[in-house]
Order: sequence, then structure tokens, then C-alpha cells
Amino acid sequence: MPHLIIQYSQNLETENDITAFCEHMRDAILALGHYPEAGIRVRASAVAHYAIADLDPKNAFLDMTFRIGSGRSDAQKSETGTALLAAADVFFAARLSTGYFTTSLNITEMPKDVSWKTNPIHARLLSQRT
Repeated sequence: MPHLIIQYSQNLETENDITAFCEHMRDAILALGHYPEAGIRVRASAVAHYAIADLDPKNAFLDMTFRIGSGRSDAQKSETGTALLAAADVFFAARLSTGYFTTSLNITEMPKDVSWKTNPIHARLLSQRT
């Protein structure tokens, strides 16, 4: 953890580099300093079928869920939400200015007693830095 899971309307792919967006968001998560690099995952999936607002074909959406392990303060979670939504809004500023696009983010905290993982990336990164 943390994992940023992104769903977006498929029509975003025609004018936007979604891989670059994932990397942009990874950098934004890392810059916060609250989350270990080895745990960061950003993944995005296009949604082919959707109905948005007035059904105008120019409408598009980006919906993000940020899953984190427990242990961050409310202030850290608030800072995280503000920073990640701002990072997405900066990346998609041109699209947001059209009035046909919406972004959203929610944070889900995973209690330790219901979250299992195996991640040797932590040890690899640590050994590379020493």
C-alpha cells in the first residue's frame, strides 16, 4: 500500500497519455513523504460503457480511489486528498476548462487486520540504497 486505482471514461485516451498520467500521480504520491516508494501502485482502467450527465459524447470522467494502510493522521489524509486531486486537475487542466470533464478522489483506509501482502520490493530498494 498505497494503491491509486483509477477508472476513466475511455474517450480520455484519444487526447491524453494515460501512462504519463499514472507516472505523474506516482510522483505526486511520493512527494508527499507519507508513503513508502516500494508500496506505491498506480493503475488505470478505461471504462468503455458509461452515461454521464446530459449524455453529451464530449463528457468524460476520472474517478480515483486511493487505498492506504492504517496509521496516518487525519491531517496527513487530508493533505493527501488535496494534493492528489490537485495533481490530477493540473494534468487535466485543459480538459477541465471545457466544462465536459469531472475528476473525483476518495481515500479508503485498510485496517491491518484485514490487509495481507507480500512485497519484496521494499528489501530490494533498501539494498540498492545502502
